[in-house]
Amino acid sequence: MTEEMPIEEDSVSQESKPNWRRELESRAKAGDEAVAKLAQLERELSFRDAGVDPQSKQGQYFIRGYDGEMTVDAIRAEAAELGLTGESNTPAVQAPPIDYGAEQRIAMAADDAGPVSSPELNELISRTSTPEELQMLMESNGYTWNAAV
Repeated sequence: MTEEMPIEEDSVSQESKPNWRRELESRAKAGDEAVAKLAQLERELSFRDAGVDPQSKQGQYFIRGYDGEMTVDAIRAEAAELGLTGESNTPAVQAPPIDYGAEQRIAMAADDAGPVSSPELNELISRTSTPEELQMLMESNGYTWNAAV
């Protein structure tokens, strides 16, 4: 009988065996890096959607220091409060409407030295029959009546 030598598995070269553990570890590391990069890109996109410029120095400092809620509205409100988006978080005070009547009368008076009053006023004056009607007409057109009294 021939003696056969038993082949032990340990004697097989380690190089021919795939190193599953190292491959899985490298895949896990690559996956962790991809997840971190995705989270960073989503964070940057949230700030960009909120109106913060990530290329500006102020935007970069704001992005690094922001630790609030990661919604576009929350970021926009905080950035507006700091003046980074061009929007104001405070309600705008509405200016009262401007009456340009005096300016128009001045412009009409300066234009060819024409009459300041409306051209129909002479026709309306001639139609009045009582002094009270005349007074009401003149006061309604901006004239004062008995101002010296």
